[in-house]
Amino acid sequence: MMNNFLFLFLYFFIPILFFYLIIPEICLHILGWGSWKRQYTSGVALTFDDGPDPNFTPLILDSLAKLGVKATFFLVAEKAENHPALVRRIVQEGHTIGCHCYAHRHAWTMGPMTTIRYWKKGLASIKQLSGHEPEYIRPPWGGVNLAFYLWCKLRGKQIVHWSIQGHDWLHTQTPEKILHEILPKIKAGSIILLHDSGGDFGAPQNTVELLPKLVSEIYQNLKLPLVELEIPNWSLYRRIFFRLWEQWERFYVWYFHIQRIDPCNLFRLSLARYKGPNLYDHKGNLLAAKGDLIGEIHLDSLQLQFHEQDYRKIGVKTLQLARKSFPVLTKFIFNSPDYKDIKVYLGVTMLSKAVKGFGFHVQDYHSIFSRMTALFQKIIIKIYHPGGGRETSSLGDKPKLVWITRDTLAEKYL
Repeated sequence: MMNNFLFLFLYFFIPILFFYLIIPEICLHILGWGSWKRQYTSGVALTFDDGPDPNFTPLILDSLAKLGVKATFFLVAEKAENHPALVRRIVQEGHTIGCHCYAHRHAWTMGPMTTIRYWKKGLASIKQLSGHEPEYIRPPWGGVNLAFYLWCKLRGKQIVHWSIQGHDWLHTQTPEKILHEILPKIKAGSIILLHDSGGDFGAPQNTVELLPKLVSEIYQNLKLPLVELEIPNWSLYRRIFFRLWEQWERFYVWYFHIQRIDPCNLFRLSLARYKGPNLYDHKGNLLAAKGDLIGEIHLDSLQLQFHEQDYRKIGVKTLQLARKSFPVLTKFIFNSPDYKDIKVYLGVTMLSKAVKGFGFHVQDYHSIFSRMTALFQKIIIKIYHPGGGRETSSLGDKPKLVWITRDTLAEKYL
């Protein structure tokens, strides 16, 4: 009889556990299939788990207000019920609230009915306290089961994990250790996991002390913006295509030494040897010949992710962003020793009609790579445009060479 029981256990129970726990954990938590482990914007999102906490959440909020940063707080509803004033303050100060279940229980300790009951109760409680039902949810420890996933799909909720963590729930993790662990991994689209409650006794104090240093490093050294958590309504196909293209762009930026100007600038810069033809000013003076060192202006494509589907509105927003970016770009050029002797700055673009108003000259781009450049730029539009860039055929297949002199930049933007 014992052998029969063991056989039944192995034959039925283990496969059930495999499909209920292991497969969802691999897909959702480890691989990010069906969940979100990153954003698809130019910025970095800060998220805080396990709160609210009467001792540390107010300190976190004070620091965020002083730094001018918005974050996302994944609240444990059971704790939120005990501190409703903190929930109201999080909302009033413009932060996003997500749900971290009703109680901080791992999904692997709950059956289907318990899972659904806990999450329904958690959402209802936070909705009552904050006035809005959270769109984003994060399971405790990131653990998932099949019932949780199916319930999220039925309710239309976004499961948000993270791409970077500093293990700040450990009291041994000093602010310096956390910073050292987090910084090398940060890039555009990162979701950083921090804690304003839970873990070892007093551990959130390290997080409080970490915040100003972390924000400063992200802004000043990495030159990335800190943004609110924002999950797009993208298909898995588009996400995969984006990730593949992103790897190509990172290689391109690394290979050509393209550098950011500041966290929110539309443009990036690099130095390159000019390949011709000769460029002359209006008096016939030679500005750049083949082999001369010139500055190349590149669009930071991630800055072009607007919510509008209308091309005209996107065009207006792009022009507004360009008007803000050119003075900062010019100041950077004049303050940087790398660019002090560079007379001409150029780019190659399919979007050449608007640049004349910014002081650029526009001429034909004669290169064996012109069609490839056009194809690449159309791909960029398709990827970053919210509607998928369906109207790229109107751009033609011949990019233009656009250029501006250092003197013109100074005259118009300094």
